[in-house]
Amino acid sequence: MTGTTSNTIRRFARSSTDGSATELPSSVRTVVDESLSPPDRSLPAALCTVAGECSDDAADHRVNPDIDRLERVLEPVGDAVRYLEGYVRLRLAMGSVGGNAGVTAEPATDWLAEPSVDRDAAILASDSLHATAYATIAETPLPDDRLLELYRLLTQGSTALAHRSFPQFDTETPVNARVSVEATLAGVAGALGVTAVGGSTETRRCLRRYSHAIMIALASQSTVGTDDTRPRATAIAVLSGQRTPRIVEPRARVKHCSSTVTNALERARTALEPLDSDAISREVDRVSAETLPPLVRLERATRLPFQDGRT
Repeated sequence: MTGTTSNTIRRFARSSTDGSATELPSSVRTVVDESLSPPDRSLPAALCTVAGECSDDAADHRVNPDIDRLERVLEPVGDAVRYLEGYVRLRLAMGSVGGNAGVTAEPATDWLAEPSVDRDAAILASDSLHATAYATIAETPLPDDRLLELYRLLTQGSTALAHRSFPQFDTETPVNARVSVEATLAGVAGALGVTAVGGSTETRRCLRRYSHAIMIALASQSTVGTDDTRPRATAIAVLSGQRTPRIVEPRARVKHCSSTVTNALERARTALEPLDSDAISREVDRVSAETLPPLVRLERATRLPFQDGRT
């Protein structure tokens, strides 16, 4: 990739958003704001970040990773993932509407907060979020070849998400369609995180599969009781290395789950095995989440959000 190509990507991305933030009507800006998860409450962004930490260099927990370098690279990529998440959130909401009077979001408390918004405002907001995701990727401080690869992944992911976000415009969009879309977004997020820090193709493949599977488990769990967002919150805390107050013993029994959730969790664990299964087995019983290596946090996220006694 030449510098000319890199500059072309950046100019194109900037041109798609130049002036858009200030020119959006207030009603549209409100929808944009409502659609964005805060950085510490976005599961796709958490998956993106921890996947980046699991790149070839950062995953070796015998060597201290360059935290500043990781943050400089992963923060804008995580922001791009949040914009893409907001875009997907609105597209899912629009896919659930039957008429032209408004847009009714699916009944998931961690998605669009407003129960109904104007369709035109939602379309404009989703277009703005989508363009901003590209612009944010384009401004990431990376070598040209890696920037192009990120751009390709984002383009491929956007295409896949668009196909899954518009199954039909009826009033009974199946719940499993939402799960499929969320899982696709998570897989894209994981792949972007690994690619941003120069991780190997194998690492990207494994963490894309992991992210896809763990999101299927979490999204399927929330479709059973949509008022309970604690599994997602717990997963974000574990993946991010935050302390998780009132959490049960790491080896406590995983509560009864549907076959969909159980199978997805098994696929997530299997996806981690090629990376460093020995490291996981050595570290998995450590108590403090703050000091756990990223691979161990990924493994714990397949158990802690689903355990008996979770509070």
